[in-house]
Amino acid sequence: MALLFAPILFVAAVLYVAYPLLKEAAEDPAARQQTEREKRLADKDDLIDNLRDVEMDYRMGKLSQDDYQLLKVEYEQRAVEVFEKLQSLEKGKDGDS
Repeated sequence: MALLFAPILFVAAVLYVAYPLLKEAAEDPAARQQTEREKRLADKDDLIDNLRDVEMDYRMGKLSQDDYQLLKVEYEQRAVEVFEKLQSLEKGKDGDS
């Protein structure tokens, strides 16, 4: 009886673990693009919040001029990259319609 039950249990465990991977593979590209867009929008919001925090910290005297400039340039560069990626996703979405 155990020899019959063990393989069935093993197959059930493999299917349980593999199910999310199989489900993701079957997902359509439009849903994947929406997910990418949502990630980029979240990144954009985070970067804007970080820029505001850096500005506030500098005005409160928590950051030196050099640190402020360094952080500001870094976050602005990352924001430009995110905005460009969002624009390319929007162009790709418009081209699909």
